[in-house]
Amino acid sequence: MNGLLVMLDILRARRGPQDLPADPALAVFWTGVAVAVGLAIGVPMYGATAALVMNLVDVAVLFGFVALALRFQGFVGRQVQTFTAMVGTGAILGLLMALLTLVAPIDPEAGEAPPLAVLGMLLLLGWLLFVYGHILHQALELSNRMAGVVIALGFVLISSVITQGVAGAVTA
Repeated sequence: MNGLLVMLDILRARRGPQDLPADPALAVFWTGVAVAVGLAIGVPMYGATAALVMNLVDVAVLFGFVALALRFQGFVGRQVQTFTAMVGTGAILGLLMALLTLVAPIDPEAGEAPPLAVLGMLLLLGWLLFVYGHILHQALELSNRMAGVVIALGFVLISSVITQGVAGAVTA
């Protein structure tokens, strides 16, 4: 329960990844939650196989990104905490997105979503960028949070391109 409270505080930028234990089991737990939530969102749109592959690739890209960013800055010892913070907060925000898609379902055939659902998704994306920026600001000891947000935006774009590329290969 304490881990959840820390995650909620990280989502509100009140705490950082350094407040999580460097516990690989906690990282595995939040990774499992993230994949499960990703499947809940992805299966209706892409099918089970593609959704599973996309979620596993997304987690792998996140893990690799965190490892490279921390290595580049010389903070390798922070990898477990930073990854756990990013995968955990992403899972919680993903859960909110899953709930949003239940309330306002996306029509996969038409590729459309209700306008309020789109607005909600954009707000969640903005929140994700802010939170990832906050985590990176703390973990990389950046001079300001906006630098973290810019790095987070780069990560989200790269991750999206890789994940969508894999989705195209899996569904082709």
